[in-house]
Amino acid sequence: MITWLFNKSIDKAERDTGYPADYLRDILAASKMGFFKLMLAFLTPHPKHADSWLHHIAQLGAIQQEACGPCLEISKSYAIASGVPEATIKRLLRNPENTEPLTQAAFMLGRHVAGGLPLDDTLKAVLEQNIGTTGLAELTVSAAAVRIYPALKRGLGYADMCAIPEPMARDDTHEQPSAGL
Repeated sequence: MITWLFNKSIDKAERDTGYPADYLRDILAASKMGFFKLMLAFLTPHPKHADSWLHHIAQLGAIQQEACGPCLEISKSYAIASGVPEATIKRLLRNPENTEPLTQAAFMLGRHVAGGLPLDDTLKAVLEQNIGTTGLAELTVSAAAVRIYPALKRGLGYADMCAIPEPMARDDTHEQPSAGL
């Protein structure tokens, strides 16, 4: 029964994202408990102190830094569905400096988390002023959590799914985030 429910959740993920989730089926086949623990990561974004849209922005930054094309497209879709304007997403992915400070700070937080870079004091101050230290912790967990999917796909041999889509395949998409805002 539990395997049936897990397979239904994989089917739903595929319908929602439009991408095959064979790597999830591999995990389920190898370990039901491992799959269950992974499903808990799907529930990680828990907007309580930071608005849902900020979680999506932080995740976009992390996924862009991670350089996973399909995951970036999935994150963009979820962000748009949660109300983040598509124009804002395009600006963030191409030139985050041209967005308002809180949006830019959330995005750059994601980039810093995924890039293993220390958090700049100015960036941290913008976030803490707007969402507090608890909100900052929430966004950090959200940004860190989305990194699991590209890592899983690469580890299970699905790295070909992680190519950057053509519109994003530019040299400046792989630069390290700027140190300040």
